[in-house]
Amino acid sequence: MRLVTVERHDLPIVTAYLVTAGGAATDPANRPGVSNLTTELMTKGTKTRSATQIARAIEGLGGAIGSDAGSDGASVAVTVKSDQLDPAMAILADVAVNPAFAPDEIERVRTQQIDAVTLALKDPAQVAALVADRAVLGASPYGAPTGGTPLSLRAITRPDILAAYARSFQPGQATLIMVGDVSAARAKALAEARFGGWTSAGRATPKAPAIVYPKPRVIVVDMPEAGQAGVVVARPAIARRDPRYYPLAVGNTVLGGGFSSRLNQEIRIKRGLAYGASSGLDAGKTQGTIAARTQTKNPTAAEVVTLIAAEMTRLGSAPVPTAELDTRKAVLVGNFGRGIETTSGVAGILGAYVQNDVPLGELQRYTGAVGAVDPAAVQAAATALLDPTEASIVVVGDAKQFIEPLRKAYPSVEVIPEAALKLDTATLR
Repeated sequence: MRLVTVERHDLPIVTAYLVTAGGAATDPANRPGVSNLTTELMTKGTKTRSATQIARAIEGLGGAIGSDAGSDGASVAVTVKSDQLDPAMAILADVAVNPAFAPDEIERVRTQQIDAVTLALKDPAQVAALVADRAVLGASPYGAPTGGTPLSLRAITRPDILAAYARSFQPGQATLIMVGDVSAARAKALAEARFGGWTSAGRATPKAPAIVYPKPRVIVVDMPEAGQAGVVVARPAIARRDPRYYPLAVGNTVLGGGFSSRLNQEIRIKRGLAYGASSGLDAGKTQGTIAARTQTKNPTAAEVVTLIAAEMTRLGSAPVPTAELDTRKAVLVGNFGRGIETTSGVAGILGAYVQNDVPLGELQRYTGAVGAVDPAAVQAAATALLDPTEASIVVVGDAKQFIEPLRKAYPSVEVIPEAALKLDTATLR
């Protein structure tokens, strides 16, 4: 196991963040959501502590514990006062190394997850995002819903959970990040004391699967009872290590990062077609996506698609004015600055770097790299990576109110009835 220590002695707080490889990208094709379910269960009982005992013990230390699964890894973390770090590390190690996956807890968490997913599938915006992931990432594990589907969650067995745990939580592919009021020597002593006897539970996690991006699609999910339409325009992007990351990140912020972004200006402020419009760059270990999204009245959904595509095109057709670019870069730097104000924020950023094979020195480089991006770099990245002709378009809502103008612009549009939608497959049917 690798140990990373970041000493910050200004406050008596420490975050211990154990991050591993694996994650949702290793979920079997018929079991999306199993890694997410597994990590959720890890804080719900070990071989010697019940879920209640874990919660009470952490609360008694004045701390917090949590777990998470992403596309390319999983994590368990605890944040406590530095004088309570030793007993907190004992709990963290117990949760990470000795999870019980008790049958009653599996059923309890499974029910909660199914309820959450079922509720999300009634929200046009959330459905549009899930369908867009499938459209852009296809049959790869990255395209499947990280949280699973009602069908997959019901099918998951305890052996599936044990296998998911074994794929991710192995000492040879784990990194323990300790941030805060702790010295490197103390961090090493605690790591050795609590994790020194940890042995591998399975074979090494295979390399992240290669991505073959499918052809773009235009998809309508007909949800007749929807009061609004969810709209997403999404396309393949880049991995986090790609040298174009910073120009594209800045370009994305110009496009849809914050109230003054171009999408929000055009869709919300100038035309009043939505409460807000945004875009997001998701750059992972081997793949990436960029997606613009909003919610609007059903009759204006086709118009909003046109506006989004136009703004994506405009970023590649002309340089961003320097004053606008400086403002958008300040948004990125400000968000990053707020993220590193806390021990948990720093640990989370470093954990993401570990999962995405990014050098940890990126933490010090980030602000300067953003500041160095110029209009020419943004335009080049936008030309290559924001061309909307390479994007999939997803509209979820009452189709009869927008299908004709959308079909006029995109004759190949697919219409999928809400009841026929299947997120478990790349075909979506």
